[in-house]
Amino acid sequence: MNRARRVVSGVAAMCVLVLSLLSISGFAAAQSDSNPVIAIIDMQRILRESLAVKAMQRDLEQQRASYQSELKQKEEALRNTDQELARQRAILSADAYAKRRQELEREVAQVQREIQERRKGLDEVYGQGMRQVRLRLIDIVQDIAKTRGADLVLAKATVVLVRPDLEITNEALERLNVELPSVALSVPQN
Repeated sequence: MNRARRVVSGVAAMCVLVLSLLSISGFAAAQSDSNPVIAIIDMQRILRESLAVKAMQRDLEQQRASYQSELKQKEEALRNTDQELARQRAILSADAYAKRRQELEREVAQVQREIQERRKGLDEVYGQGMRQVRLRLIDIVQDIAKTRGADLVLAKATVVLVRPDLEITNEALERLNVELPSVALSVPQN
């Protein structure tokens, strides 16, 4: 589901990019007799290789590992409680056992909710970070397109063959790494 959301978000970003470039250039090709100037960008490569995205992924993975460690401790405590309850079953009344069992099940459900909330929180933080990267990248691509007089910027994934001089991927990646080397994440603390 999150992967599909990221794909849709990427496609939407590309549409915004193309539309904004068309508006910046005033769609010069339609107004003049010259051929349109086209640039090609590999957005997937940039998002894979950018320093900001790599740092963000590393930070979130560290947070995930921290959550996992904490979760293991809680699971172990719940497992111990369950085993102790199983040992005490013979000496507890049916009501006392049922009450403790219900309490244990409530604790298990709470831990499961906590896991889901943390996972959702990390996914939201990742999405917010990626939005920041994409917005900055769009600004950079617009500037490169304006400098080169490009009327249209196409995603490399949609192009079969391209002349190397039309590629702006390396330039955009280098500028993104300079202008946005990292993204400040606000990871929820639970």
